[in-house]
Amino acid sequence: MTEIWLIATDITEEQAAALGELIDPDERTRAARTPDGPGRRRYLAAHAAARLLTAAAAGVPPELVRWRRGPHGRPEPVGLEGELSVNLSTAGRWALFAVQQRADGDGEIGVDLEPVPSGHAAARLARRYYPASETGGGAAEFTRRWTRKEAYTKAHGGRLVDGLRTHAGPVGGPGPYRIDGPLGPCTVHDLPAPPGHRAAAARTGSRPVRPRLLSYPADLAVEFGIRRVGGFDLHHLHRVDGFDPHHLHRVDGSGAHRTPATRRPDLEGRP
Repeated sequence: MTEIWLIATDITEEQAAALGELIDPDERTRAARTPDGPGRRRYLAAHAAARLLTAAAAGVPPELVRWRRGPHGRPEPVGLEGELSVNLSTAGRWALFAVQQRADGDGEIGVDLEPVPSGHAAARLARRYYPASETGGGAAEFTRRWTRKEAYTKAHGGRLVDGLRTHAGPVGGPGPYRIDGPLGPCTVHDLPAPPGHRAAAARTGSRPVRPRLLSYPADLAVEFGIRRVGGFDLHHLHRVDGFDPHHLHRVDGSGAHRTPATRRPDLEGRP
């Protein structure tokens, strides 16, 4: 099962300070390199949410989630490689986080969320990076292709320049579409996105992505006794392009709410 979570990342300074206590020292160091202001607060909100969502999917407390990065920066949860594939994309006041419970034949997941640029910027970037057959179509079509290409690249853990040279597939519908590029085969699927944005998910291999789009809800935080963090109510939900996430909640395959996460002794004490 692949779940795609839309996260609203505009928070106050008080909320950011509280969430900064939730993430690990490496993430706090990375946050400190971002100039103080909305960018840093958005980083903290996105990465704290990613930690809680990964912990809930794995059934471990958030403090046991640790990350390592691949050759091109793709983060993976340490000790959970055989169970989960996760990926995060940020775009201004929004973030998109994918978490996939592994099954036989499942590959790696990648997601991307991008704002639609001006027509001039889209045309310039398309001429620079895209195959000649993909340089037309306007800014929205350019961005749809970009999100597919970047999700493809992130799923494979490769270099973006290689992904951008890969054909993105048809633009007439959301897919799924098969992409064969220099990084290997992948399937991509367009996702609903906030107004003025485009989004896509990709998975390595040949099995199609069948994502469930959800909004970051309170019940995950309640599992860990963190209903409110520094005044930040984790139940804040938003309507996205006619999609109302108020009616969606995290459920398991039977339709029942997940039971609270429990501590897994095999991950205890890992660095």
